[in-house]
Amino acid sequence: MTHRKRKIINNQIISIGFYMIIGESNSVKAEILVIGDEVVSGLIFDSNSKYLGERIYELGVGVSHITKIGDDFAIIKECIEKALKRSDWIILTGGLGITHDDITKSVVMNVFNSKLRRDEKVKAMIQKVYAKRNREIPESLHSQCEVPDNCQVLYNEMGTAPGFRYEKGSHVLFCLPGVPHEMKHLFEKYIGPELVQNTSKTFLQRILKTTGISESELWQKVGSLSAFQDKVSLASLPSHLGVRIRISCLVDNLKKGESILDEVEQFFKTCIGQYVYGKDDETLEAKVGQLLEKKSMTLATAESCTGGLIGHRLTQISGSSLYFKEGFVVYSNEAKMLRLGVKKQTLIDFGAVSEPVARSMVEGLCRVTNADIGVAVTGIAGPMGGSETKPVGLTYIAISDASGIWCGKFVYTHDRIKNKERAAQTALNLVRLRLLDLLK
Repeated sequence: MTHRKRKIINNQIISIGFYMIIGESNSVKAEILVIGDEVVSGLIFDSNSKYLGERIYELGVGVSHITKIGDDFAIIKECIEKALKRSDWIILTGGLGITHDDITKSVVMNVFNSKLRRDEKVKAMIQKVYAKRNREIPESLHSQCEVPDNCQVLYNEMGTAPGFRYEKGSHVLFCLPGVPHEMKHLFEKYIGPELVQNTSKTFLQRILKTTGISESELWQKVGSLSAFQDKVSLASLPSHLGVRIRISCLVDNLKKGESILDEVEQFFKTCIGQYVYGKDDETLEAKVGQLLEKKSMTLATAESCTGGLIGHRLTQISGSSLYFKEGFVVYSNEAKMLRLGVKKQTLIDFGAVSEPVARSMVEGLCRVTNADIGVAVTGIAGPMGGSETKPVGLTYIAISDASGIWCGKFVYTHDRIKNKERAAQTALNLVRLRLLDLLK
């Protein structure tokens, strides 16, 4: 759980891309501007706006706009001027370097009618950076020591480009370097503390993690949320591995806030309990491990299409040797026959991707490992190998324990990597459900 400061917000429903926020939202707004042709063209992934959006929200300010802008003077200027009219806080990243396309400083100076002055502290910091590298400062970097005369300089210990803070009436503009670690450093050093100073309540957050249910099915099962609309903000965060539900609230008292989060969490568990595997930083593989350890049971895996991904996730957990016995990656038919005793005729009659083969794999797995519970996966990850009767994404997952064998058919519709990830996620979740006596 995280404890942050944020301002009081008004009740409303907001949809932002894949985010669904129900409940509270802040009247104070921030805006993010990301500068660079490389971002607009998709040449690099825009991680800056993701980081800034999440952190600003945590600190109590809603983000009204995220704009990506190419290296065009007129367009950058227009976007800054619009942002200064409609948003309380504007955070701009990118274009503060020394190459020909780094024009952000000149645009901002034009907007605020600035002149350049030399900043000896910036020079000293750049000298320190290059001294560590045992190198002389390149001539091209001397321009970084020239800063606008009517702004607050945001001194950057992590790089050579300083940031700037401007004020226009009640509006504040921050200009930050586009390099992610430099941007994060300056945000946490200057912007975060300033936002906190302007907040009055405590922000509490809890993340419920679900899998095995689609976003639409989840909210259909949950039903009306009107009872909580004045208490919390709810966000739905879907991915191919499941849906995360973010519950947050603003309170004067921590104990009261935690009580509210407990109430809402219990409501969700009443509605969709079997799909909730953890909260906050808990992982599915850790939850499976906890259940195995609690029951003093061992687990073995037989993987075809997932290629060892299930075993990898399980062994990411410290202490997993207590319950993870061994794993087989039986990618070929020969391996399935040799290692697990799958009959050749079964493979001929039904094909490697079939329920009989999945059942035979898990049966052989438990026989050769003597594990208390086994999981076997066989499927067509894609993009090749599919047919009309056996499409790409078709996967069979079998579970075996003392009560018998369970086998399920699944069809995933993503690319190869995501199909493998979904199959591993499903397999781990089926083990969890089996251990909870929820899979019959």
